[in-house]
Amino acid sequence: MSFLEKIEPHILSDDFFIQKTVLRAIHDYPNLPVEWTIQLLKKAFEDKEEQSSIFIYIDNQTMNQEALEMLIENTPKLDRTKVHLVLSLVNKVDPELAWQFRESLEGFISEDTWELYELIVNGTEEAIKGEYEKYLNQLESLQYYEYVPYIKAKKLAKSIVKNGWISANEIDIIIQAELNEQWFSYRGILAVYMIGLLKMDKYIPTLASLLVRDEDILLEEAATALIAFQNDDVVEAVAPYLKKRDSVIFATSVAESIKSDLAVKYLREAYHVTEDIDDQDIIVEALCYQFSSEALPEISDHMKKGHVSQIVDLEQTAYGCYSILDEHHPDMESWKQEAEQREMHNRNVSKQGSLLESIPVRNENKVGRNDPCPCGSGKKYKKCCGK
Repeated sequence: MSFLEKIEPHILSDDFFIQKTVLRAIHDYPNLPVEWTIQLLKKAFEDKEEQSSIFIYIDNQTMNQEALEMLIENTPKLDRTKVHLVLSLVNKVDPELAWQFRESLEGFISEDTWELYELIVNGTEEAIKGEYEKYLNQLESLQYYEYVPYIKAKKLAKSIVKNGWISANEIDIIIQAELNEQWFSYRGILAVYMIGLLKMDKYIPTLASLLVRDEDILLEEAATALIAFQNDDVVEAVAPYLKKRDSVIFATSVAESIKSDLAVKYLREAYHVTEDIDDQDIIVEALCYQFSSEALPEISDHMKKGHVSQIVDLEQTAYGCYSILDEHHPDMESWKQEAEQREMHNRNVSKQGSLLESIPVRNENKVGRNDPCPCGSGKKYKKCCGK
């Protein structure tokens, strides 16, 4: 049974913890049927309890016209504290689709972004490439990474690829030059992004080798590009990096998102040779999201250790995995109780925060490994402060 066949009966689960397990498992998975995304959006607008989780975890999924129309229609009815999550989804819609709904989206998208979209939709090759160069120069001149100009550069890069305005040879030249430098430039990082868009298989070993680098944005793009291939060549390439302390986070992220028997095999092997318990947490979480009965011995073994993880909701994830597989474990009920207590605590803290917005409150919520980082970087916790 395939990954999608296993989770399909649970995509709209009434069990909060099973639902959240499914959402976290699909977050980086690129082949989710768009019809499922629409079903999840509909549930989000009907169920306030699930809203935030659904909005957060479908942000990498495709938004078609029906999904966009649903966002436009329902966002005005949302609690104001949730609107920013929908705006994040709208801003990830392809510029060509957003442009078709410009009148309805006026309040969703900034004026300077509309100017960029108009260029992408109607601009010439020369104009779009010129704007791309402008953003690359701007990014290189900045002292620190800035999310907005980087995302705009990515949208231009995607347009260049989509229109066939960059050749494989040009990308080869960029990558070879970057590999000889100590740090990748933004041009090199976005070339990695383009490799993922173009599915350039010959670069799989090169992308895997980048997982040991100490460059956060490059690591993010290399992992995303590898995941896009969705084949076992990628699993073979990242397997050695699952066993290295300096690459385990991103390598595990890739193996977790390629749902195959080979990925399960290498993750199980990595678990048994990894000594650091925090790294074991990460690998076990990835095994849970594979939803493979073959991985249950490692998951069960790790849960017996009673480790209180700072970056993985182990009890919730293990409970969700066993439930979806329709397998029994004698500790399942206690795992669910632990997850319920944590969730209740988190909601109480959140309520206090909303009632006392003007008073600084220490947020004691456990941040999920795949949740947005509380530091505001725009990256996932596992790839930012949770490293």
